[in-house]
Amino acid sequence: MITSGKELLGEMSPSMSGRGMELVCVPTLKYAAERLGAGDCTAMVADFGWLPPTERENLLALHGQFKKIPLFTLESVASMAPSVSSPLRRLTWPLPMGFADQVRVIARPIVILADQVLFTTGALQKAFQQAGVQAVSLESSKGLPDLIQQQNEARIAASRRKPKKTWSLLGGNDEEETPEIAAVPGNVMVAQFPGTLNEADALDAAIRGANPEAVCYLVSGTDTVRYAIQALKEGHPVALPRDQAGRIAGIMTENSEGGEVRLKERERERILLLDNFKPALNSLSQALAGAGYAVTSSMDGAESLALCKKGAFHLAVIGTAITFAEHSGAELAQKMRERDPELRIIFMVDQYPLQAALKGVSQVVELGLDDAILKPVEASRLIFSVEKALERRFLLLENARLLKETQEQKGQLELVNGFQKKFFATVAHDVKSPLTAILGYSEVLTAKLKAMPSEQRYAANIQTSAKTLNVLISDLVDLAAMESGKLRVEIGALNLMAVINDVYERVKIAAQKRSLNMNLEAPPVLPPLAGDDARIGQVVQNLCTNAIQYTKEGGKITIKAETTPDRVIVSVIDTGIGISKEDLPRVWERFFQTKEAQGMRKAGFGLGLKIAREIVQRHGGEMGIESELGVGSRFFFHIPVKK
Repeated sequence: MITSGKELLGEMSPSMSGRGMELVCVPTLKYAAERLGAGDCTAMVADFGWLPPTERENLLALHGQFKKIPLFTLESVASMAPSVSSPLRRLTWPLPMGFADQVRVIARPIVILADQVLFTTGALQKAFQQAGVQAVSLESSKGLPDLIQQQNEARIAASRRKPKKTWSLLGGNDEEETPEIAAVPGNVMVAQFPGTLNEADALDAAIRGANPEAVCYLVSGTDTVRYAIQALKEGHPVALPRDQAGRIAGIMTENSEGGEVRLKERERERILLLDNFKPALNSLSQALAGAGYAVTSSMDGAESLALCKKGAFHLAVIGTAITFAEHSGAELAQKMRERDPELRIIFMVDQYPLQAALKGVSQVVELGLDDAILKPVEASRLIFSVEKALERRFLLLENARLLKETQEQKGQLELVNGFQKKFFATVAHDVKSPLTAILGYSEVLTAKLKAMPSEQRYAANIQTSAKTLNVLISDLVDLAAMESGKLRVEIGALNLMAVINDVYERVKIAAQKRSLNMNLEAPPVLPPLAGDDARIGQVVQNLCTNAIQYTKEGGKITIKAETTPDRVIVSVIDTGIGISKEDLPRVWERFFQTKEAQGMRKAGFGLGLKIAREIVQRHGGEMGIESELGVGSRFFFHIPVKK
């Protein structure tokens, strides 16, 4: 995203992270080009609240270099202003606040390309008229470039026109009278445009070629998601108001694999239209059908109720004053909802008498309906309300579907986790007993075969392998106990110095075999502590064993103990392979091992750190890590001083 706005970042991050996306901000197009060139971006967002509107041409050129990467533009009031020269821009419907007022004070040619529904209903023309703008309506966009050119030529000629004839003192005619110039349309034109986005771009280029001062806008009543998906499929930028930035993540999801299937499910929504005024019923039915909906119209409340079975319609538009109906509009709405709880409902309410209008509007809130529109109803206003209601229906159903999927996945995970716990417990119990016997007999054999070096070596190998296996099984036993809440930690007087010295003497031999320099730094006396000697020894042993395994020959390992007024801190510092920043948060996960560790480790499940951290936490302390890849690591834990 090209921006520096922290507020915008806060608006977009939750929806992005919730869908597994990461939002990266850059301040300029130059940095954006470098990031796109790296090849790890799935989309580009340009914030025209930050970018100057004059950068639009450069932005489009950049998008042309990376056509496969979707481009979203977040439009501000300034970037959409007709005073700014720019390629074709898309306006939302209803028009952005204050846009018609901006048009009123601009003299340059302004062309509005409107879709069929908005044009035929006169909604755009009326919006401009209410703002004091006299817009010229054109049934077709054909010939617009020629018209703009004629208009421009006429204005230039008008600016050069000489004054009309003057009379000399002698009554003679000083110069010929200049002929009148044909009148040209006003500077604002609303043209019906049924074409594609590519055709709109081509028309815009032709119009600006005829008059570089001209600006063009494309206005459509199509809902945001459908418009965005279509634009992305055709390789066009998606223009959104800045306050709709949070919708980008959802649009990208809809445009991903499987999104097309979900969108197709919405392509032909069914609408029930009920009213007692036939002319309005017919005109609204035609407008809704023209907007792509399947419309069933009726003037009979009972008939409509009979038609309204579960799944028959996605939305019902009800005129609340139904002549000779058995049920009022509110009663019909309640009964329809009883038959189909997912049905969305919009009321069309008579303006007079005022009391009835207020009642109709209040019923929308009481019954949990979607909207109330005052009659006479404009088709564009109804279509806008229908789109919002259907969008809400889709989102509610989609949320319900995702919730069901999540619950099913949760159930499956619980089954898997349950199986794992049983498996670990079974392995721990059934393997531990025979392994103890193997260890015992191998020790006896090793002692008795002193006179037979070759046979003794075999017995020693059995003993070494059994010890390794015993460590692995012990980790599984501890994990099973930990996850069932039964990990045994016997808290008593803890002689931490003795524990550290004991571990140091044991691991020093292994360190010397690998030509590692092993040091112990500790004060002569440590304050009194409470804990489990064996468990804390297990923690220190684990950290030292890891340090030895992951440090190359000639490296250095230090066990260090420090005291503060309220705690004792034990660290194991090495000059080993280290851990990358990306892997650091995962070191506490069970079974996790970095790629570098996997290449050096001889045996292990990757459970040691998780178990060690659990033991330290049972002592009221915490564990931490500082590491840099290729430099080394410091694993440390602290235990509170006994008071």
